[in-house]
Order: sequence, then C-alpha cells, then structure tokens
Amino acid sequence: MAIQLAKTGKVAPVINVTPLVDVVLVLLIIFMVIAPLLEKEIVVNLPAAQMADSNPENDTQIVMDLGPDGKVQVNGVDVARGRLEEHLRSLIAPRRDKVVFFQADDAAGYGDAVRVLDAARGAGAETIGTVLATPGR
Repeated sequence: MAIQLAKTGKVAPVINVTPLVDVVLVLLIIFMVIAPLLEKEIVVNLPAAQMADSNPENDTQIVMDLGPDGKVQVNGVDVARGRLEEHLRSLIAPRRDKVVFFQADDAAGYGDAVRVLDAARGAGAETIGTVLATPGR
C-alpha cells in the first residue's frame, strides 16, 4: 500500500492493484489449464446388435379400433365384445413387446372405451398407446 502526500500535507492511502491483477491472472491461467482435466469420462458398453425375429406375425402392430356404435375391430377384423380379451390374448401371447394401440371414434362412449382398454390390459398388454384419429375419418 503506497502513501501519497497531498498538497495539504495530509497522508492519503492509495491501493496498488498491480499485485491483485497478477494474482487473478495466475489463478485464471491455472483454472484454464485444469478445467479440461476435471471433465469426467463416462464409459458406455453397448451390447452387440441382434437380429430381430423374422416372424411376420410379430412385424405388425396390434391396433384396436372402437367405433361410434361400440363395435370393436382388432387389426381391421370385427371382434365380438365377449371374445375380445381372448382374441387379444392369442395375439399378444407370442409377442415379445406386449404393445397394443387403441383408437376410438369421437362419438364412442367413455364407458365402452374403458371396457375395451380393460380387456386389453387383462389380455396381457403391458403398454397401451393411443392413436390419433385421422381427419378423413
């Protein structure tokens, strides 16, 4: 810390910032050198790619369609409400993914939709996806 004598004869302290700037610059350089070394590397071991089943039955998705009158279609085939769970179980059982897609008409009843979804869940569907209605429908 330097002391400066004013014209009035009083002592006025003046702070010398040069050492402070030197220290800050040295710290900045140290952090710039060390920062890349602090990055953690995450090693990921991915499994080898496996060939998918070539069974064409597993290539198609299971899509349930609920019409405005309460009729249910599974992949375009009309299915009676009493046989729905049994029919879905026969389609879902051999599959590995257990995914069923559900599409309902806007005029379909809420209770009908819930019963169809319950039948799918009871048949063994683990994931039920919804399909948005197409504009021309």
